[in-house]
Amino acid sequence: MKKIQYYGIFLLAFFLLNACEDEMDVYHESVNRLNFVYSNADTVISRTFVYDAEEKVFDTVWLEIETMGYIKDQERKFKLEQIPGNEENRAVAGVHFISFDDPAVAHWYVIPAGKNKAKFPIILKRDISLKTREFSLNLKIGQNENFEPGYPDLQNKFIRISDILVKPEYWNDKAVYYFAGKYGKVKHLFMIEATKDMGVKINDDFFYSLVEGSVDSGLTDYWFYFFTRKLLEENTRREQEKLGPLREAPEPGETEGALVKFTQYEH
Repeated sequence: MKKIQYYGIFLLAFFLLNACEDEMDVYHESVNRLNFVYSNADTVISRTFVYDAEEKVFDTVWLEIETMGYIKDQERKFKLEQIPGNEENRAVAGVHFISFDDPAVAHWYVIPAGKNKAKFPIILKRDISLKTREFSLNLKIGQNENFEPGYPDLQNKFIRISDILVKPEYWNDKAVYYFAGKYGKVKHLFMIEATKDMGVKINDDFFYSLVEGSVDSGLTDYWFYFFTRKLLEENTRREQEKLGPLREAPEPGETEGALVKFTQYEH
């Protein structure tokens, strides 16, 4: 009986040790590497200044990075690089964002002593060129004396920068079905105007908060009735001013654009 008990204790200790090893594998790398941390599967981040007051000239995108290898008791700098791309739409350092080696931001690009993660800012700049088209800031983890890039599919981030109205990325992800209906720029501008006194921005974060995980139908119902009521008020005002109901701009071949409306449970 005792032999069986001892054997059980031995097996338990064996499994506990192996479990500890599995948890610590990230620190067993002999080479220190870096990976971006992703909050969701998408690597594209869109930012537009169109919601902001004209005097706002900077915006911040916060990213997170994680090490592979041993934790160190000293601060370690890491390197970011811009990925070459289409020159016409490529974001320009000093014009559309603060360069990664600028002293104003370079001190952020470090892994603190005793840590294996760090959050750091990418500072975007508002330039007149953003009012006519979108620019792309594509970045990757570089190599320096402290770190090498880690897993290939965790190395890139793509930031889209503009000062124009851009369709929110998550509009068509459930939101179109639960309250928003088909996207249109006139509708989008109307929604921005309807919520501006509430401090709500009808952007990526707004739609992502509604469709992340399971949908809160109570919340989507609220927004459906809110915007439907606001639209009725707007069309009543327009009727009094001898204007037609709110419509999108006509598509090629159309004499008048589609009516702005909000729909539920329609594809």
